[in-house]
Amino acid sequence: MRKVMRIIALSGLMALMACTGNTLTYKAKLIKAPVATRQLGPAIFLPAEVIRQLNMSEGYPLQVLSDSAQMELRVYQLPSSGKVFGMYPDFYKPLKLTFGQNNSLRLTPLSESERTLKPQPIRLFVENYQGDVKQWPKMAYGAPHGDCDMQTGAIVKQMSQTYGIPSTAGYGARLTYRGKWFDMNRPLMKLPKPGGNGTIPERVWNEKADSVYQMYQDSVWNNNHLHFGERFELFCSFHGHDLTVKLPDGRRVERPVIEAMAEGFTKKQIRRIKNFYRQHATEYYDHPPQMVFGNLPEDRVYYYQNIPLTFFYSGLGTRVYGSLRADLVKHALHMETPNTMRLDPAVQPHTARFLNDLFTFIRDSLLTETKPQEQHLTVRKPAHYGQMVTVYGGTFPMGAEKNQGWSSERPQHPVTVNTFKMDRYEVSNEQYVRFLKAALKKGKITVTHGVIRDAHTAQHIFCRSKQAAPLSQIIFKHNQFKVETGKEYFPVLYVSWYGANAYAEWAGKRLPTEAEWELAASWNKRTKKKFAYAYQKNVIALNRANCEDSGDPFEQGVDAFTTPVGWYPYASPAGLYDMSGNVMEWCSDWYLYGRYKQESDKKAINPQGPLKGSMRTVRGGAWNLEPWVARTTFRLGINPNATLVDVGFRCVK
Repeated sequence: MRKVMRIIALSGLMALMACTGNTLTYKAKLIKAPVATRQLGPAIFLPAEVIRQLNMSEGYPLQVLSDSAQMELRVYQLPSSGKVFGMYPDFYKPLKLTFGQNNSLRLTPLSESERTLKPQPIRLFVENYQGDVKQWPKMAYGAPHGDCDMQTGAIVKQMSQTYGIPSTAGYGARLTYRGKWFDMNRPLMKLPKPGGNGTIPERVWNEKADSVYQMYQDSVWNNNHLHFGERFELFCSFHGHDLTVKLPDGRRVERPVIEAMAEGFTKKQIRRIKNFYRQHATEYYDHPPQMVFGNLPEDRVYYYQNIPLTFFYSGLGTRVYGSLRADLVKHALHMETPNTMRLDPAVQPHTARFLNDLFTFIRDSLLTETKPQEQHLTVRKPAHYGQMVTVYGGTFPMGAEKNQGWSSERPQHPVTVNTFKMDRYEVSNEQYVRFLKAALKKGKITVTHGVIRDAHTAQHIFCRSKQAAPLSQIIFKHNQFKVETGKEYFPVLYVSWYGANAYAEWAGKRLPTEAEWELAASWNKRTKKKFAYAYQKNVIALNRANCEDSGDPFEQGVDAFTTPVGWYPYASPAGLYDMSGNVMEWCSDWYLYGRYKQESDKKAINPQGPLKGSMRTVRGGAWNLEPWVARTTFRLGINPNATLVDVGFRCVK
């Protein structure tokens, strides 16, 4: 019979523990497990003091014994201390423990020979499954959150080993309550709430996040033997979701749906992918989930048991500044899949077969389609090139109406802006090269391997020439800048916020605030009418702006499908062109997702945005993004040092 050896204090509270060796009897209150920790699998969450008393390391298994049952679980640290422990219902119910009440447990660490669970310490790492790059040239799957998405990593590993498609899985990135929420798809992270269980809603872009993203991206590219400037022909970012829907009878069940996004495919091709799945889905699953694509207009709202559901996952940031960027991937898929496709080990081989068959269909049926020959169009200098337009100020409703757009665009609130002037067109390659020549002559910039930097603050990148970004339209050769032939009047690409701001100062101008930009894009001062799209429409009109699959003749090219500035002859109410589409445009404001909630009860006059942040705001949609992103209220945050293939700018004064 074991005896009580001592009583120890836990953060000022007394918890009784009987201990002989490493075995403890622990009486404490059962609370919720920390948010977003299901990926850890069978787990019990204990205060740090208790884990030290057990002489254990996190992620190692122990035996948990209650009055009537026992179970093997891994141990992880709670963010709080006291007489508490956390578990999910999947584990505490079989142990017949009572939630919210004190329970008595016997905790015994297990030796290597006694364990059935494999230890799973908390760490960030990436695994590559090489596959057959000859059979699948420049094609791959990635599971950037192989554990968070609950077995996506296990599935792509099976698929690679069985069917030979090169794959990469990342692990340990999304422990939100520990401040380890990293997005391996893109350089973002969330910060932990002070002392607590969860994260604040804002995402930040910092060096930690960037290093995690680069670790994953470099692994994917190296695994497929790709070099700088080589784009994937086909890449799929494979994820999981646990979206639910409330049924008429009050039950809440998981949405049985695959929410997907596509890039580099026409609408007709996306519908062919959906049709392929519909024809073959029952070969993989007894009750196959529905497949919808967020960049198909008919799928933005879909139905389950006659309940209308709004498409939830967009993967937008992944496609703008992550691993599915157009300059990295020619054809891309972002797939969010339900638990029914991933969690049951018996189902995982079927999902691996589905992923293989999907890639086979795309490779053999879609990528072999004859593409139209590139048209060589004569581009002339636009009318009124280089001119500014007077935008008359006033008070207007900033943001999206209720139930419209993303929550970052709401609530709509009155904002007053003074009169200003704004560039009629986006800044072109020709204009930006004039600035670069002047800056180089005065020693204000340096150029190393095609990367143009601020000579006085070397960490600030201004832009990238073709040597550093193959889809750039600016060339630096023999210590001279010039524009790629025929691209003089196209919008400048790969320009950072710092590079845009430096140009504006050189030109005696500045970047617009978000409020100025939205007023100029959307508001008709005379009629007091606001438009959802800058081409003075409240519905998408593909013939009026350069967005994904808009059908203009420049989409037959092999590089960025931008159009010359002002090529679409549809101006905003203020007389400005390309404010919906072509390239997104830098604003001066720091980005804060929930900014409007803070401002909605204030009388905002010429608002300048937050005083600090880690991202600057961009507006206006782009050539490679679905048309709804070109809403005049849409806003997105990007690192001010980022240089991207779909971001440019225009100036005000």
